Amino acid sequence: MDFWAQWTQADGQLLIGLQRIFVHDGLTPVMKAISLLGDAGAFWILLCLALIAFRKTRKIGILAGVSLVLCFICCNLCIKPVVDRTRPWILFDQVMRLIPDPGDSSFPSGHSAASMAPAMAILLNGANKKYGAAAVTLAILIGFSRLYLGVHFPSDVCGGLILGVICACIVYYANKWRERSLNHEVSNQR
Repeated sequence: MDFWAQWTQADGQLLIGLQRIFVHDGLTPVMKAISLLGDAGAFWILLCLALIAFRKTRKIGILAGVSLVLCFICCNLCIKPVVDRTRPWILFDQVMRLIPDPGDSSFPSGHSAASMAPAMAILLNGANKKYGAAAVTLAILIGFSRLYLGVHFPSDVCGGLILGVICACIVYYANKWRERSLNHEVSNQR
């Protein structure tokens, strides 16, 4: 068995174990609701727009929105089509799929990536770290809900979360570079 087959086997067994521990009839509606927050990035798009609407949080909203767009491009337009990983319930009969088929590839988790990118941008750029920590916690919960619902392997969710962090950091440092360049230009004009 090659490395990727072994990886998929271990990933599938981990998912089956997680579902055996956590799946419970009373928790399933909660996990479906949490997962719904990540559908099409709608919650995060609305949050970015809400932040942009107020002068005090406009910069954070713009940076979170740019992080979300960058992450969408990297995840959904570049990585998912190239990797084209099969969903876990197709490969493992013991995986319980608790929501309809998302219809695209499994790696990386788009919900996880699209949640973590703006959440991390809020954490990196916000003056109040409490809000950023809450956003990151929600992003992690959305990622976990995808495991709970059986539509992603654990490495899909981890990959999505990591991709979200990377995209937010790229935007954060690009903005810092831009601000330094602008400040340098202003100081040179004096």
